Amino acid sequence: MTIDAPYRARLAACGLGTPGEALDRVDGRVVAWSRSTDVVFIECRDGGPGFYLKRYRYAQWDRRLRGMLRGTLLGRHRGEHEYRLLARMQRLGLPVVRPVAYGMRRRWGFIEASFLITEAAPDAENLTTVGTAVRDGAMRMGPAERMEVARQLAGVVARMHETGFSHGQLFWRNIVMRRDAHAGVEFFFLDARPRRGARRLSRRGVWWRDELAQLAASATPFVNRSDGLRFLQAYCRIRSPQLDPRELYRCCVRMAHRYAPHEERRIRMNTRFQLWNRQLSAQTAGADA
Repeated sequence: MTIDAPYRARLAACGLGTPGEALDRVDGRVVAWSRSTDVVFIECRDGGPGFYLKRYRYAQWDRRLRGMLRGTLLGRHRGEHEYRLLARMQRLGLPVVRPVAYGMRRRWGFIEASFLITEAAPDAENLTTVGTAVRDGAMRMGPAERMEVARQLAGVVARMHETGFSHGQLFWRNIVMRRDAHAGVEFFFLDARPRRGARRLSRRGVWWRDELAQLAASATPFVNRSDGLRFLQAYCRIRSPQLDPRELYRCCVRMAHRYAPHEERRIRMNTRFQLWNRQLSAQTAGADA
């Protein structure tokens, strides 16, 4: 297990100091789940920011074999790979959740499971959760604030693309937002999975359009055409005055169709997890009373 030195004591205090503690942990608030991964929020007793524990497991045999070989014969395992990608984004000056540790467990010499630990950004929610809350009336966001959110988000995405960094899965669920009384809104990227360099270079000028299409697929249930155009106008002002926001909007909407079915399922699952966590919090509060 590799731990960023300043976090060693805090992780140990939170019960995340060894691979066994991380992989066998059963408490915490589940915030995401799939057949191969789960993400759990772990609170810390010291009152500081908590941690997100992301664990990679494999239910299907083909994925299990591929996952076992990663880090054994085929380079880094997923926990280490994602840690290094987030660290690289930090070095580029991009806003990301802070990676603090990664590790794995072997069985018969092969990797059985791996994990990544990141520090939570206090009071931040992923954009899918924010969009759902605004749409359902649980969160108020007036027209002026919506414009500012679109402008700020366009800025961080454009700056990332200017560095040549391809996030790989730039969906709303992989961007968290924090509203701050002094700083306005802040964004942090997570779950980066860049495309292979050869593929990106062979499709010069396409990879960043593809990532804008991923954003469009996530945004469709929550924003209108005017919101989308405002975002792209701000994006184009930073990237290149030669880009036409309207043409780019049509391109992104067209390309977003390939991601729509999968993203619709992920949005539904995100809504269910939010509901389950609210119900669980209410039950816990009732039991404590």
